[in-house]
Amino acid sequence: MHTVIVGGGFAGVKAALEISKKQLGKITLISDQPYFLHHATLYATATGRSTGESVVPLSDIFANHHDVDVVLDTMESIDAKQHIVVGKEKNYHYDNLVVAIGVVTTYFGIKGMDKHSFGIKTLDEVSEFKNHIKSEILSDKKLDTNYVIIGAGPTGVELAGALQAYLLELCDTHMVKHAGVNITLVEAAPKILPRSSDTASKKVQKRLEKLGVTVLVNHKVEALSDRTIMIDGKRIPTHTAVWTSGVANHPFFATQPEIFTLLDKGPRPVIVDDHMQAYEDIYVLGDNAAVPNAGVAWTALRSAIFIADHLARKMTQRPFKKYHYPKPTESFPIGDGWAYTEWRGIYAAGKTGYLLRRFMEKKNYLALLPRTQAVGAWKSHTIRESDVVTDTN
Repeated sequence: MHTVIVGGGFAGVKAALEISKKQLGKITLISDQPYFLHHATLYATATGRSTGESVVPLSDIFANHHDVDVVLDTMESIDAKQHIVVGKEKNYHYDNLVVAIGVVTTYFGIKGMDKHSFGIKTLDEVSEFKNHIKSEILSDKKLDTNYVIIGAGPTGVELAGALQAYLLELCDTHMVKHAGVNITLVEAAPKILPRSSDTASKKVQKRLEKLGVTVLVNHKVEALSDRTIMIDGKRIPTHTAVWTSGVANHPFFATQPEIFTLLDKGPRPVIVDDHMQAYEDIYVLGDNAAVPNAGVAWTALRSAIFIADHLARKMTQRPFKKYHYPKPTESFPIGDGWAYTEWRGIYAAGKTGYLLRRFMEKKNYLALLPRTQAVGAWKSHTIRESDVVTDTN
């Protein structure tokens, strides 16, 4: 049996590992990047932490899995009748196809947002964001007037909580005076963390405000230029607006309507059955699937473990099981040593919440890497970036 997996995120990588462990035949993992990117830690990489916790080479993950062939390519189409994935570089025949290619950014048509905002969803975006901040500090010898973060989902609140300390650290490193840092978090919904509990929203907002972050809910961003942002008709000067809101399903799925049926609302994920199947022998996992609690690592890992078991049952002609969607644990780190962590209505905030968050992150690494490598990646969170230039002359 040959299983082709497209996507090198949590769902794709974990599916390849689990299928390999079950010895279900040959596995080809197609990714457009040579590394696994831990998106939940990119806020930390963007604010001075080591890239070691965000970037793990796929070659390291599959070093001991010789039945997994990792190839760098981009899927262009699928021939479902011939069981062929058409790649940019070559074609791949499959017996089973697993697609988990992630989501893309959407700006909801807000004028200037695509041209003038920064993002932290890819390594290139993180690099551009950090270079911009350092350039302003080194060239202008001062901080921006206002730093505006648009979108108060997990990435937005976590970046807002970490940004001030990073900016002040850079100023101290480069001996640049600072009169204070103005950070504003803007959310169009009635509360921050719109998909989480009211308790999570209130506790996290209180923590952000304690750190000096201005939180604006029920506020709509209307336009962005290279010098100002317009929020509810008011112009605010800024050279640094970060877009952490708005995702849409990968546009690939809309190009193959004969295979994929999209849910006609929100980010338009792919409709799948009780076995994560979208079409005969084609399965969709992770952020791309229309399942409860999509968009978090825990759900992606869970669905990957399920699909490996499903393919084993399919191969041995045993009865199938249905995929179940238990609610995952939520956790939001806000600044050093503090996090809000919640599971089934039970929560911990502060140092205990932070320790639970770190435990969750360690489990995620252990799900993908041998223990020594997993612990190394996990400990990278405590390492500050080593490429800061200290010469201010």
